[in-house]
Amino acid sequence: MDTTPNLQLPFILPSQAQKHVTHNEALRTLDAVLHLAVAGRGLPSPPAEPEDGERHIVGADATGEWAGHTGQVAAFQDGAWAFYPPGEGWIAWVADEETALVFDGSNWTDFTGLKSVNPAALVGVNATADAINRLAVKSDAVLFSHDDATPGTGDLRLKLNKASSGDTASLLYQSGWSGRAEIGLAGDDDLHVKVSPDGTIWNEAIVVNRANGSVSLPATAPVAAPFNLLKDAGRFAGSPEPQTVTITGFVAPTYVSATNGAAIAQGPKFIHNNTDYGGSAGALHADVKALMDKLRDPAYRRYGVEFHTLAITAGSGTSTARVINGVTHYLPFALLAVPVPPQLSFNCHVLVRTGSIGLPPGSGGQSSLYVDGVRYTTAQQIAPADGWRQVTRLFNRDSRQFEGYDNIMHNIFATPGTEFLLAAPVLTPGAMPMSPGVRYGVMPSLEAWR
Repeated sequence: MDTTPNLQLPFILPSQAQKHVTHNEALRTLDAVLHLAVAGRGLPSPPAEPEDGERHIVGADATGEWAGHTGQVAAFQDGAWAFYPPGEGWIAWVADEETALVFDGSNWTDFTGLKSVNPAALVGVNATADAINRLAVKSDAVLFSHDDATPGTGDLRLKLNKASSGDTASLLYQSGWSGRAEIGLAGDDDLHVKVSPDGTIWNEAIVVNRANGSVSLPATAPVAAPFNLLKDAGRFAGSPEPQTVTITGFVAPTYVSATNGAAIAQGPKFIHNNTDYGGSAGALHADVKALMDKLRDPAYRRYGVEFHTLAITAGSGTSTARVINGVTHYLPFALLAVPVPPQLSFNCHVLVRTGSIGLPPGSGGQSSLYVDGVRYTTAQQIAPADGWRQVTRLFNRDSRQFEGYDNIMHNIFATPGTEFLLAAPVLTPGAMPMSPGVRYGVMPSLEAWR
């Protein structure tokens, strides 16, 4: 072998005369092709006055001294043109185009268009990509356009794919690197539009049901203020609702029925003009005081419509079971089989004293579960350490499919022996606006207007 296999550099052979000629020829070849940078690639014939060392990629239909060397590297060395056929993988910088080319074995191709850059682990455009943001772009604008070359269709779709329904695929809008708005499939497969004042607290503005396209506005008040369909307004002081601020004795509600051997009894009461907040009518029970601290602003905790709470102790029965967080819970009480409109809201407050209660999620787009104004698509378990929680279910049924009656719409389940308080239940047509900052207390019934 007289030359090297890749660059075809001549070897100095044994007993060769004028070894310096062979050595210099190899240096000339290295000077021509190593760190290859050419002046251009479009000329079919040599420039009139080339500089020593000037290099070109010979253009198509080459003539004159370049004839027969199309695609080769032509280097002007020692007053003459030398030609170097490229090998696969050679990279050349083209000065007049300010671009890099690579030889693929047949043709010179734009280096940036090679399939070999796919997949790329990280891509940063005027920014530094990282393991989380594998594509990072820092720019005044970003353009995505349809493909106008065959086989482009003229369409353009930006696809955001998530692994499962419980994950999130969304567009997050930030201000100073802190979230302010989000649009997408956030925690389920409904379309959500949310906003935030600080990047931590999020308020849901719009929800589009994936099953039927219905739109709800969780944070927007309805056209008319809702009334309570429960005759006693959830005050547990008799039906119809007493038309006074104060109430006397406890009256068990007729619409609540114990199941699985549960016991339902009078719980502590909220007192109008209570002494805890400067009044004279008596002190609040600690559990009721804790509830009022959540329901009302400090200046509004002294006066208000009185109401009893309901004390419920789950029995040992095991019918109507739900497994919540791996623990089996059973139905402790039911409502009467009351008529239910297609759109309905149920709201109450619960405090677990012992044991736990479980809240299954909504299903099939028929109902949504909220705890303290936050929507959940997974089952929630409430324990004594959680304190008072506002539990809300918003129902949105297909009127062509629903029978119109229900007796366990609250969907509150408990472990055997669990003791908990239930306060200020509300049953109202339509959707109540829900967000983390919205809490509902006693809501009056329509009974007095009839």
